[in-house]
Amino acid sequence: MKRQPPKPAPRPKRKPRAAPAVDSTLKRLRADNRALRKSVKALMDRVERSVDDQGSAFSWFQAAATLEETVRQRTEQFELLNLRLKRELESRRAIELALKQAKEVADRANETKTKFLAAASHDLRQPLSSALLFLESIDDRAITGVDRDYLQKSRVALASLSNLLGTLLDVARLDSGSIEPQFADFPVSAVLDRIMPEFEGVARSAGIDLRFAASSVWVHSDMYLLETVLRNLISNAIRYTPNGTVLVGCRRRKDGLVIAVHDTGIGIDAEHLEAIFTAYYQVPAGGRGRSQGIGLGLSIVERIALLLKLEREVVSEPGRGSMFAVKVRLARRPGRALAGRPTAAAAAPECLARPLSIVVIDDDAGVRQGLAATLAKWGHRAIAAESATDAVVQLISADLTPDLVISDYHLADGVKGDAAYDEVAREFDRPPASIIMTSDPDPKLHESLRTRGVPLVPKPLNPSRLRALLARIPPQ
Repeated sequence: MKRQPPKPAPRPKRKPRAAPAVDSTLKRLRADNRALRKSVKALMDRVERSVDDQGSAFSWFQAAATLEETVRQRTEQFELLNLRLKRELESRRAIELALKQAKEVADRANETKTKFLAAASHDLRQPLSSALLFLESIDDRAITGVDRDYLQKSRVALASLSNLLGTLLDVARLDSGSIEPQFADFPVSAVLDRIMPEFEGVARSAGIDLRFAASSVWVHSDMYLLETVLRNLISNAIRYTPNGTVLVGCRRRKDGLVIAVHDTGIGIDAEHLEAIFTAYYQVPAGGRGRSQGIGLGLSIVERIALLLKLEREVVSEPGRGSMFAVKVRLARRPGRALAGRPTAAAAAPECLARPLSIVVIDDDAGVRQGLAATLAKWGHRAIAAESATDAVVQLISADLTPDLVISDYHLADGVKGDAAYDEVAREFDRPPASIIMTSDPDPKLHESLRTRGVPLVPKPLNPSRLRALLARIPPQ
């Protein structure tokens, strides 16, 4: 039998090599184990040394008692600290609650003040308008000496009161957040032409040479709010220029139109140039008294400039004068003149000296009588009526065709001034021109009337501004 060769012994199987991550973990665990063993040995050595040092069970008891007392004291200290922290937290919560309640009370008070000023604006402005108009209707030639001086001072005092009331109402509107800019393209001359007649009389009375440089540039902004800004700047310049010149002009730049108000007044130190735009801030000394104002005009300029995204500039030198300016965005292209019913802007210069037949419609007897008396002093024939129906009856009885209807916007029984105008205009072949008076500060109303090309005269009425509008009305 053939012998089989022996089978080769099987090779021992190799253990699979651990993944690198597993090797790393094992090494770390072994290292931690070695470190733990060293720590345990060190602790045991410390315990043994402590026993050797203390020498007896009584010593152990004393050490434990001391440790317990230490723990008790630390525990009391932590409890006291926690109690103090708890009381401080409760105190802070009480303070935060009190501050929150105080803020709510202040907000409610501010809201009440704003609502009061808005609601009372009509009642405040009506008697003031009557007083201004009755004073304007007085014939200065019939008064001489000291009485004439008193009459002029009364006019100045009422005009100052009117400006202050307008400023306070502007602040109330800004505080209420009810102002929403109505941006549009318009020529800057549309704003300056309205402002110029109003301030020419004021500057003349103050002995100031007021000059306006004409500009035909179109800008993109809110016409009413921009007008408010410029009024405050011009009024401020006249107020702080004892004598000299105030110049209003425009400079065109690539990124906008700069409308600047230069004056040769008392000037302002550099340290005050930013602070003057803060509400109620007044530069000390320098001839500025309480009678000069309450420091709100420039703060209104600042807030409206932020609202309209206008860049403001101010340069001043004490004793030589100041320059205040705002930069307005240029319009993309010139717009078209507003179309609508005949307005005060539609007149020709040759009509300036001709008397007009004017209807005054207002449910406030003082305003309509004072305005009628003022118009008669200026050489016009005025009919004062409480309603459109009353006006039509008087016109037909006198066989008159009106050249102009001046109506308050809010009449009795909820009738609006534009509806009163329409009722009068329907009775005549040629519709008269129209001017609306109002004490309503609602910017939407102002924008609506501007869109229709209807001049708006805010109450209290400014005689110089009204007279300038009348000078542009063509007779029938």
